[in-house]
Amino acid sequence: MNSNFLKYRYTLETYDPNIKKHVCPACGKRSFVRYIDVETGEYVSTEVGRCDREQKCGYHKRPRDFFDEHGGGPRKEYFFPKVRRKSIPEDHYSVVAAQLAKDTMTAYERNNLMLFIKARLGKDALQHVISTYRIGTCRFWPGSTIFWQQDCEGRFRTGKIMLYNRENGHRVKDPVSKIMWVHKLPMFSDFHLRQCLFGEHLIKCSDKPVAIVESEKTAIIASLFFPDAIWVATGGLNNLQGEKLQSLKGREIILFPDLGAETKWIMQADAIPCLKNAKVSTWLMKHSTQAQKDDGLDIGDWLTGLPSVKSFRVRDFL
Repeated sequence: MNSNFLKYRYTLETYDPNIKKHVCPACGKRSFVRYIDVETGEYVSTEVGRCDREQKCGYHKRPRDFFDEHGGGPRKEYFFPKVRRKSIPEDHYSVVAAQLAKDTMTAYERNNLMLFIKARLGKDALQHVISTYRIGTCRFWPGSTIFWQQDCEGRFRTGKIMLYNRENGHRVKDPVSKIMWVHKLPMFSDFHLRQCLFGEHLIKCSDKPVAIVESEKTAIIASLFFPDAIWVATGGLNNLQGEKLQSLKGREIILFPDLGAETKWIMQADAIPCLKNAKVSTWLMKHSTQAQKDDGLDIGDWLTGLPSVKSFRVRDFL
């Protein structure tokens, strides 16, 4: 049996923007990606796959689980052997040219998320967001936003391109989530990615506490309401990782997990030295309804529901 079989006998189907995702057997949303047998090109089963709504649903049935239940399939040792990622030296990674990033910091009249912030929170809020976080506008999808990951030295590590609905500020997910990375665009090749926190460039400019949230949108909105903290984002539920957090050594840190993610972030923080003394906000969990918990509300959702921008103290939300 060759090594390719060992590595790739079963894999999640490749993303195709022209094809809708499947309906998840658990939550009923069209957010389900199935596993494919690469030797036959066929799906393993309609129930075998992963729901992209990781926090709100979390359904994930692997081929090994299916064959454990129903029998058949190759021997277990041939499933998903660990493949080591190529190690990139600490000082060896690619960056996006600063001028290219700066050239995108315009055309906010065509940027759906910035239009939502202006309409909902006002012109001053918009100016604060674009100047503080160096937000870009992208033509990859008309109206899309670029969240640039700029590190403490001012280097642009990459940018996350996302499309939002300008009326409600929600991400566009139908028929598929509109998320793309700048370093995946055709102009880049042999790009050695080493991510940093979104908003990392703000950390060395102030000794304020650092508040960590999951989404970039939440970070920029929270910064409007909590001027006594620096707001940064991990970019995902599972991205609270030591590699990204090196710039936080010695800082006061407050974690603001999304509803439902509190336990996961507490466990992850316990394993990361620079987060050993981090505080975790449970305010949202204590002041939310069951429906809000079911929806995985975050602090940004709560803030945009307020009638106007007002200042809070971040420590009051512990």
